[in-house]
Amino acid sequence: MTIIFGLFAYVASSQTLIKSDMKAVELLDLNKYAGVWYEIYRLPMRAEKDLVNVTATYKLRNDGRIDVLNQGYKHSPEGKHKKAKAIAWRPNDEFPGELLVRFFRLFKSTYHVVALDENYNWAIVSTKSRQYAWILSRNPILDAELEKELLSMASQKGIDTTRFFKTPQQW
Repeated sequence: MTIIFGLFAYVASSQTLIKSDMKAVELLDLNKYAGVWYEIYRLPMRAEKDLVNVTATYKLRNDGRIDVLNQGYKHSPEGKHKKAKAIAWRPNDEFPGELLVRFFRLFKSTYHVVALDENYNWAIVSTKSRQYAWILSRNPILDAELEKELLSMASQKGIDTTRFFKTPQQW
């Protein structure tokens, strides 16, 4: 099978060692969070270079953990399919918006859901260091006004939105 995000897993694993004031949302219902998310924006990362139609799919497991499937296509929707599987879990119930994600059974990274629509239609997710961040949506295309609002929100969270890359979603 194809594997992507190998470098991402290595780099992201170092994020668990970095302390910051990144605050996660205080309420995250994993049942509502599960499902397919379309990547609208991301901070550049080598592992996702040239990928389009990037999605993250979260599926709850019986043991309370979450199966994660990140996937996309190289250069175009007809390009080479790339995917990476991971397992996520909430390491501390006192901080429901923080998830620990393990790639390839070796590398772990803490992700913060820093902003979330009350209906779980969009989310802003970041590593503690803010080196990696994403704007995710349940739809592949966002309304221009909402997109502008989410970029502003991400910036207010300390994410360098001037470096954001808009992920092509060509469904």
